[in-house]
Amino acid sequence: MIELICGYHNHDLAEILVGHPYAGRLSVEENAMVEDMTKNSLKPRNILLTMKEKNEKNVTMIKQVYNAMNVHRRSQRGHKTEM
Repeated sequence: MIELICGYHNHDLAEILVGHPYAGRLSVEENAMVEDMTKNSLKPRNILLTMKEKNEKNVTMIKQVYNAMNVHRRSQRGHKTEM
């Protein structure tokens, strides 16, 4: 059980959300981009650089790119075994 004493934060909101999971999550378009670039054997750092060049406000971190690549690879492995 949590008891709410005061509904105010004890700090100001962050102005830059770099590293925050919500702000760094990939959009549908970015996931498709990661998938295509992974198929073409691009390195994760190059995928991230391309995404940041397309959108200068992008705060995605390299970890999110690795996670998206792993999700894509796992889905491909599962697809091949069903055939």
